[in-house]
Amino acid sequence: MFKKIIFFITVLCFLIPLKSAQAGTAVNRIVAHVNGEAITLFDLQKRVEMFLGLFEDIELADLPPDQQKETKRHVLDQMINDILMRQEAERYQIQVSDRDIQEHIQRVQQDNNMDQEEFEKHLRMQGLTQDDYKRQIRDSMITQRVLGIMVRRKTVVTQDEIKEYFKANQENFQEEKKIHLQVIAVPDYDEAVRLLDRIQNGEYDFDSAAQKYSQGPAARDGGDLGLVRWDRLAPEWKEALKNLKPGEISEPFSVSGGGVLLMARDIQSERQIPLEEVKDDIRNKLFDDKLDQRFEEYIQGLRDRAVIEVRY
Repeated sequence: MFKKIIFFITVLCFLIPLKSAQAGTAVNRIVAHVNGEAITLFDLQKRVEMFLGLFEDIELADLPPDQQKETKRHVLDQMINDILMRQEAERYQIQVSDRDIQEHIQRVQQDNNMDQEEFEKHLRMQGLTQDDYKRQIRDSMITQRVLGIMVRRKTVVTQDEIKEYFKANQENFQEEKKIHLQVIAVPDYDEAVRLLDRIQNGEYDFDSAAQKYSQGPAARDGGDLGLVRWDRLAPEWKEALKNLKPGEISEPFSVSGGGVLLMARDIQSERQIPLEEVKDDIRNKLFDDKLDQRFEEYIQGLRDRAVIEVRY
């Protein structure tokens, strides 16, 4: 299935038939001014459809009245932010060229294995013209470039912050206990007891006994289950394994009427992962958190300095 195109480009055109001049006036009435730039009701309706288009099978009319109002206000706030970002781009002479847009379209087509004809067909299915699509790309790329200059470059994560986060969240950086298991499962407990005795007497090793007698998983491979996380084992398995050392075989135990033997080939104890192994992940998380916060502060600063009049 075709991926949702990045930069929130899944837009559905919302066309309302105009039956009279009065209806046209109502649809196109102004719902907000942002530093002198108008947002019409028609614009808002189109963006609401775009927003709901990100979800499957949701229509505005299907939502409760309070959620309809909240959705429209959320979308209107985002439209105000978009205008503020576009005005900032003009202020700093940040531009997106036609070539930039075309290269983006080519990447989208390549990522989704679509030729030009298939791509255009998909746009039509979404109610989009190519001009609509290019306009949305341009606005999104402008926003990204403004953020890169005004926010991203000023966001820094220090080594001390990484260390402090690691120290405060060490429980999130622990590697769980794992055990390399082999299993023999036979029809009844007494058979498991007899089979253990034959293994201990040297008649079989665990691998050959599993290959010949086990009716459990991986019997052809000596019952080898590979590395298994300790926290995913059933309680009776944990009980049988809790005092074993690598290479030892458990006492027989019953599971659903059958008999089971386990061998711990290797045991990897729970360990604290060192900072060096996770510092890049921590840096990325802290950077994203800071970026979100700085973006909100930046947008709020633009709104505080702007002349915004909402009539909706």
